[in-house]
Amino acid sequence: MTTAHFHWFTPLGQDNKDLVAPPDKQRIVSHAYRTDVVRAAERLGFESVLCMVGRYCNDPWITAASLIAETSKINFIVAVRPGYTLPTVIAHQAASFQNISNNRLWLNIVTGSHEEELRGYGDTLSKEGRYERTLEFIDVLQRSWEGAPFDYNGEYYRIEGGGESSRLSVPPKLFSGGSSAGGIEVGARYASVHLTYGETPPLAREHVQTVSELAAKHGREVEFGIKIQVIARETAAEAWREADRLFDGLDSDYIARQQKVIRARNSVSQSRVQALNSGVKDRASLEVYPNVWAGTGLVGMGGGSTALVGSYEQIAERIHEYLSIGVNHFLVSGHPLLESAYEFAEGVIPYFKERQARVEQPARQAAHT
Repeated sequence: MTTAHFHWFTPLGQDNKDLVAPPDKQRIVSHAYRTDVVRAAERLGFESVLCMVGRYCNDPWITAASLIAETSKINFIVAVRPGYTLPTVIAHQAASFQNISNNRLWLNIVTGSHEEELRGYGDTLSKEGRYERTLEFIDVLQRSWEGAPFDYNGEYYRIEGGGESSRLSVPPKLFSGGSSAGGIEVGARYASVHLTYGETPPLAREHVQTVSELAAKHGREVEFGIKIQVIARETAAEAWREADRLFDGLDSDYIARQQKVIRARNSVSQSRVQALNSGVKDRASLEVYPNVWAGTGLVGMGGGSTALVGSYEQIAERIHEYLSIGVNHFLVSGHPLLESAYEFAEGVIPYFKERQARVEQPARQAAHT
């Protein structure tokens, strides 16, 4: 049976009980609060926390580095945009981070889709150009970590005598995402884990198959993950009451403004997820698959713009369904992050482990006969 890996999120911007909260109801995200969330995730058994990148987030490198000494074993998935920093610099930063943290760095390579935001940082390449650059970016990273001097003459990077300061015995795992041709190529060629954004199991199955087939042509195997929010409670009725509460807090005018922003993004992955909701506040249409709720997508809550909603046991069943189609990394989150980490780890995980044990029992019995 494939092993499931569970990951949580680091609060880098705001963290609220609601999808959208006015300033007076927003939880202050201080270093102390981030530390509370990450320490809780570590105690609860999550393998890593994702440190996101974006206009409204604190810098993920600085945030992750500040949490190294506050923790002992949890890994940090630091999001990196190739257009913002040279790959040789990132390679050196990664080597330093691994040395200080005892090899607890993983990287999420984010090519970027919000073109207005990218231009604000000085990245003006086309979408196709960004993915071509990402391929070179990762190639340079991996050559740098080998530690031998190298020259590089690519379309986007030209390097003379790189690599000597960045040797790594334990290179970071690389996470990537994307459903466009460029995103799939990056994942197939380089990713340790390729991510999908909150898709239903049938959609995720298609994605797994497409990327796996291309990876095989490159002589590789890739693991798969999903970014998705979770609203889990003791009973399904309680969970859906919470979803209704979040839903009722959304203003129709705000939804319309956010939908305009979402449609302007040049992302196939997020378009696939956004297609699951109608873009309007229609309660009946938002459960798009058993326990998969597209209500969070009305306001574009990051990449994971759907949520698993249900009882602890139902959520565990749905995770097993994803696992059965080849998705074994779960980057989960909730509102707010601190309380939701306990809700998921103490509520859902025991049911998940119990079900997994039932599934594995026949194989164990057969091995002893």
